[in-house]
Amino acid sequence: MDRLKQKVNIMRLLFILPITILTLFSAQVSADNLLKGKPLSRGSTGTEEKQWYYPYEIGELKIKQSNDGTGIIQDVTCTGCDYQFVKITRDTEVFLDGVKVNLLRARERAGQDVFIEFDKETAEVKRIHL
Repeated sequence: MDRLKQKVNIMRLLFILPITILTLFSAQVSADNLLKGKPLSRGSTGTEEKQWYYPYEIGELKIKQSNDGTGIIQDVTCTGCDYQFVKITRDTEVFLDGVKVNLLRARERAGQDVFIEFDKETAEVKRIHL
């Protein structure tokens, strides 16, 4: 009877061991493929994309905006930047108390404090927080 129990235990071990090894190996391969030189973001698709923009607080918003919403914000400087203004594009998002609003709402805050995020390389405003 003891010999039968030993054989059963060996058979269980031989059955479980390959499954365990296969599971561990596949998890390692998946992790290597995901993390190989690519930053992960909240909605990561595995492609590299720029996520971070330069934050800037403006004490007195000097904005010039056309009727289509595009324009510029003056007196914006940053470390390593050689420009004095940033561009508002159609892709710029405007937020009022955390809620996305129409792009033209930004000019309502002229002369007031705002917080912006912009791309240092292209000088394009990505977000305006009113």
